[in-house]
Amino acid sequence: MNWIVIGLIIVIALVIIVLKLSQVKMRQLDYSYQKLGTLFTPAERSFWGILKQVVGEEVEIFGKVRVADIIIPKRGISQSNWRRAFNKISGKHFDFILCNKSDLAIICAVELNDSSHKSINRARRDTFLQDACKSADVPLVQIPAKNVYNLNEIREHISGYIKEEIRPATGECQQEPQEMQKEKLCPKCSSIMVKRLAKKGTNAGKEFWACNSYPKCKYIEAINE
Repeated sequence: MNWIVIGLIIVIALVIIVLKLSQVKMRQLDYSYQKLGTLFTPAERSFWGILKQVVGEEVEIFGKVRVADIIIPKRGISQSNWRRAFNKISGKHFDFILCNKSDLAIICAVELNDSSHKSINRARRDTFLQDACKSADVPLVQIPAKNVYNLNEIREHISGYIKEEIRPATGECQQEPQEMQKEKLCPKCSSIMVKRLAKKGTNAGKEFWACNSYPKCKYIEAINE
């Protein structure tokens, strides 16, 4: 009988120890994270560079901004409705926010729409965000993601919201040098493509496009002359 009691005590003790260890492990897992490395994806980083050229020095660009940091539910509604409306925006973010450099007043929000926006759920999210921004009088500019961007086309999307002194004096889009107008993106990883010069082989002395993420991405492309 004593051995049975001792055995039960040992089993109970082992169960308690296992549970304690599991709890410790779970706590460790709950607070274990890793750094992503960059704020933007390669495609977003490339578009950010284009956006910087378009808006000039008088506009600040912020990325990955919570929707709830830009708009909030209106006052005067019940607390439960306010909380319900807030919860609908609390988990969402804008790709980019343009602000006046002088006082950081909000100019507009910019969404870069890639192919994922064609899904039903994402389309519903986009429609809701459009309506929410419209009710708060915050312009929402939606720009299709591309492999190559033209500065004049991007300027046309946002020209109605930036200050007059930022726009070209003639009221028309100024022409940048051809190499400044577009950024070529890698079709494999969306990083910026850069021109390289072949140093050996049958193509020695010829330029070619190479992914800027080499050696992580080794995509190359011939330059058609």
